[in-house]
Amino acid sequence: MEITDAGKKIENLSIDDARELVAGKKESEILILDVRQPEEYRSGHLPGAAFMPLSDLIDKAGELDPSKPVLAYCRSGSRSRAAAAFLLSEGFSKVYSMDGGIMAWNGQVATGNYDEGLFLIKGRGTTGELISLALALEEGSRIFYTSVAELTSDAEAKKLLTAIAEAEAKHKTNILEAYKLVTGEEHGEDILDREPLKGVMESGIKIEDAVSFLGQKGNTLIEILEVSMQVETNALDLYIKIFREIEKTDAKKVFTILIDEEKHHLSRLGKLLGERIT
Repeated sequence: MEITDAGKKIENLSIDDARELVAGKKESEILILDVRQPEEYRSGHLPGAAFMPLSDLIDKAGELDPSKPVLAYCRSGSRSRAAAAFLLSEGFSKVYSMDGGIMAWNGQVATGNYDEGLFLIKGRGTTGELISLALALEEGSRIFYTSVAELTSDAEAKKLLTAIAEAEAKHKTNILEAYKLVTGEEHGEDILDREPLKGVMESGIKIEDAVSFLGQKGNTLIEILEVSMQVETNALDLYIKIFREIEKTDAKKVFTILIDEEKHHLSRLGKLLGERIT
């Protein structure tokens, strides 16, 4: 614990404790708050982190839910401690500062602006439309992993990449079932032929571009796994942001399932990468 000049008790969390805190809660139960500057956020941020520079916090703190625990972080920990002190003074129930900031994180980060990818939900006001979006994105990832599995001769890696592709296919089935339960209507996969997102993965990357890059001469299994993990991290980042933005309860349930699956895929890819690096 640390006492600030204002007399507020700030609870600093080590990186390991911060990971444990985030892993033990659903996206609806905690807010990860990045208080750095736009260019810092764009270069790398924790998946699903909300973005509010410290300089904007005084005017915009009212946009945050004071009843929800907040994990604030910055580059090294100084700005996040200041943010935590201010939020506590504004009546927030529980605020943590991540000790060492993102410099100490040493883990997978997402890239891009906060609103990058959120254009996907514009004009999709109904639960059915949001579920259709999820279907299109999952299909894109299925095609990606099916294609990437053909780029390696490593049996274990091929098995894992194929398993993830099959999981994405199962997601599609579950999403179609969710659509029927929510709307009472059948939703055929022909929607994919009409979707403007056809050929795009959850991360917003074009499938053919990613596969073409990985298929270039000289790319190793390590690079294939690293790119796959970046794809999963950006997908997780996007799904959490969509979850935060949408209001439809049924659609939120679908994206909650997808978020949990993306975390699982990321963990499996990371485990294999660690084994191949050592």
